[in-house]
Amino acid sequence: MSASRLAESAAEALRSPFVPRPLLDLASCGAYLALVWPQLAPSVETAGFVGSALYMVDMALDAVESVYQPILSRQSLLGGALTEADLAQLETTLDTFHWVQPQVLLLLAALAEGWDAPRVGGQGKPEPRQTSAREARHLATSIDFASDEAGPLPEVREALQIAATPDLYRAIAVWPGYLQAAWDELQHLVAYPLFRQRGRALYFYARSSSRFLAQPIEVSRDALLARGAQAADLDRAHAVIEAALPAMATMMMHCCAMRVGLGLTEREVVRLP
Repeated sequence: MSASRLAESAAEALRSPFVPRPLLDLASCGAYLALVWPQLAPSVETAGFVGSALYMVDMALDAVESVYQPILSRQSLLGGALTEADLAQLETTLDTFHWVQPQVLLLLAALAEGWDAPRVGGQGKPEPRQTSAREARHLATSIDFASDEAGPLPEVREALQIAATPDLYRAIAVWPGYLQAAWDELQHLVAYPLFRQRGRALYFYARSSSRFLAQPIEVSRDALLARGAQAADLDRAHAVIEAALPAMATMMMHCCAMRVGLGLTEREVVRLP
């Protein structure tokens, strides 16, 4: 199977209608994805994996609601930036990222944890994952992406100190009026200590969750070299993972804030009294 098809297969397992950029980047690193994805795939297909991802979504929401009081609203957007159809598509797009991003974070965290360890995971339950109706809607969603230079996206990259525009921002940039209105508010959230701290907490939670993969993985540099990978490809893959991990945790926080701005605050796992 080609590297690009492997990346598509991984996206399908995540119930994502698009291939997340970190997977595309890893697919360009020689045999890396071909060596690691078959090890990860069985764990992705467990209920525990998606449950951990959704628990992190609730972690993000708690912090966002504590610091973010949006001026943006559905009513203000419908007053000019969006039509009713636009708003419905935007909500579906954000809901898709809401579920896909934490799963990508868990994958990246497992690969990061396994870089120097002989084996990671094996403590999770093998209960099979079922595709929910919500995930089926995600898979049926067509998500378009603007170019990296659209609107304020260069400013977004600079402010977030990242080299590539995150998928989330490229996806919402197809609605320029919404992107500008949302960014005008979200760019200031980094000033709140709790917002920054929760993003870091997501990063560390994801890494610690690696032990709960249902099937152990052996993805260390030494193990992959022994299986025929090239050192340069492995080093490039490691660099991709190290850069994408904190960025993905930050994008979880931003996606959550975007949803809060639209009045979408229902928890996924943790139910409030």
